[in-house]
Amino acid sequence: MIAVLVLLLQVLACLGFGAMVLRLFAVSPRLRWSERLAWSFVLGMGLLGWLVFFVGIAGLLATIPMLALLCVGLCGVYFLGLPEDLERSTFSKVDIGLLALLATVLILDCFEGVAPPGDADSLAYHFNLPKEFLREQQIVFVPRAIDGAIPLLVQMTYIPVLGLGGEKALTLWTMFTSWGVTFMLFTLCRAHLDRTWSLALVLIWMTTPTVLYGGGSGQIEVRTAGFVILTIAALMKAKEAGLSRYVAIAGMAAGMFVGAKYTGLMFGASCGLFLFMIRHWPKQMVVFGIASIAIGFQWYYWNWAHTGDPVYPMLFKFVPLETYRFWDNAHQAALENQLFAAEVDLPNNPLWMMLYPFFATFSTTAKFDSERAGLGPFLILALPMVAYACWRLRNRILFSSWFGPTLVVAAFYMIWYLTGSSQRVRHLLPIYPILLVIAGVSLRRGLQNQKLIVPVMFAGLLTLGLQVAANGASSLNYLRYTLNGETRDAFLQRNISGYDAAIWINKNLDPSARVLIVNRQLLYLVNPRTYYGHLVLQNTVDLLPTQKDPALFYKQLKNVNITHILSFPDHPDNFDKRGDLGGFGLWRKLVVANCAKVVGRIPFNYVQSRSLSAPKASAHQHLVLELVSANCSFHS
Repeated sequence: MIAVLVLLLQVLACLGFGAMVLRLFAVSPRLRWSERLAWSFVLGMGLLGWLVFFVGIAGLLATIPMLALLCVGLCGVYFLGLPEDLERSTFSKVDIGLLALLATVLILDCFEGVAPPGDADSLAYHFNLPKEFLREQQIVFVPRAIDGAIPLLVQMTYIPVLGLGGEKALTLWTMFTSWGVTFMLFTLCRAHLDRTWSLALVLIWMTTPTVLYGGGSGQIEVRTAGFVILTIAALMKAKEAGLSRYVAIAGMAAGMFVGAKYTGLMFGASCGLFLFMIRHWPKQMVVFGIASIAIGFQWYYWNWAHTGDPVYPMLFKFVPLETYRFWDNAHQAALENQLFAAEVDLPNNPLWMMLYPFFATFSTTAKFDSERAGLGPFLILALPMVAYACWRLRNRILFSSWFGPTLVVAAFYMIWYLTGSSQRVRHLLPIYPILLVIAGVSLRRGLQNQKLIVPVMFAGLLTLGLQVAANGASSLNYLRYTLNGETRDAFLQRNISGYDAAIWINKNLDPSARVLIVNRQLLYLVNPRTYYGHLVLQNTVDLLPTQKDPALFYKQLKNVNITHILSFPDHPDNFDKRGDLGGFGLWRKLVVANCAKVVGRIPFNYVQSRSLSAPKASAHQHLVLELVSANCSFHS
């Protein structure tokens, strides 16, 4: 019950924060009530994350300050006003069918919303960082590239719900924010399409594999999609009315994307093409830039203040080496040659840029991650008819209200692909809803002949059939948890590889302990303090295989107050090997040198698939080692 109340309070606070800004900029009277509601929530979600940053660096991440912040937002709900434009038209049979399907998807979402988190990225940092900040009651710098020292605006919204309502409030919040983004998409569709088309596009969006994968977890792409939709909607209003107030709202929304993910910088730059099309564009550029920087600067300044690099460690080759306290040449080389190389499969040139959508849709290579987190087949299936519709509309395209958004999407895609970014499909999710609406508007306006709509209907039905079936299959895991009355531990044991180690640590180690963990999916689930010993992304405890000095390893562990180590799962016969191991394997030499002792042995179960709930017993074990100093050869 507390979780639901906290969720409700935070939702209303976001609506209030957004409504206050819309009223401040005198935008509210020009929007329909449904638009005010959607704009207010997405805008307020970003503003909440922006405000929590200041509360966090002030060391006020405690119950009273967070409640006070949410209550301030709650007061702003007054500015939403009363509904005055609710649709009262009758629903067609197709509309009723689509609404029934939508209700089914929402119900399945609820089962995921009440289940414990199981996504590895969420457990490693999306949820774990807010948990650690709450433990410290302040935001602390995390000297880890890619998933630590990064823009964290969206994750800041996880802090109040987790701190005030616990884990269930957190998972319900991620579910509800996904719904809020969907409603934002619906309002944009309804401004340009009829209800049937709008519902169909919203359903395609909600059942998109990447949305199913990340919408109910801590993954931020779905939430950043809300910022993109709001930016485009506001810029379209600005082009129509020529008012800077809409440009300011668009700049704030784009700044929220910038403050949430590095790819937001690409999106913000891409919006410049649209701004050229708005009256008094030099002034609009200034307004947009100021608003974007004001909202998006926080985490870049935070990184710069601690490392000298606002996009740490991307400027490593350009910033003096002495400013990098937490990075070095060896780790930069490992980052480029191991991690970055593993994220790119196709060459970064214009030809492959054109072919990438087809490969990413139908290829099963792990580098695209499209099997579990793709964008679905709809746009590819409908592409011939979209192309035909655009050809029929060719004389009107340059004057269309959707020409600007198309330029923004195209520019973002080109920058993203040609700069060698990760080719995982989910990084394109923020612009995907805009592509859906562009396709929908083109088809609706360009295909007047009903016979030409038949292939589009087939593409939509096939897409929905495949995606809803996948949604149902993935939801079985959460249905089992709710309907069978599983405990949290039982659910996590069949969803998280090696979860028994977290159970053992929580039961046997003092809360003041600090455990070095390399199995990232266990970080959030362990109650004592943890240190994420990523093998490449941090060098505070150097775990590269080239590091072979056990004395240095021991010293680095002590420098960050490590008391225990959780080993990789391994076969018991391998634990006593004395090979010339480097990096994390140096724990074996600590045991030999009487600097560590084994205090726990935990069986390891491997989970092959969370969706299929298929844990597999193995002969491997985790070891828990305690650092000791009495007879340690390296203790001074």
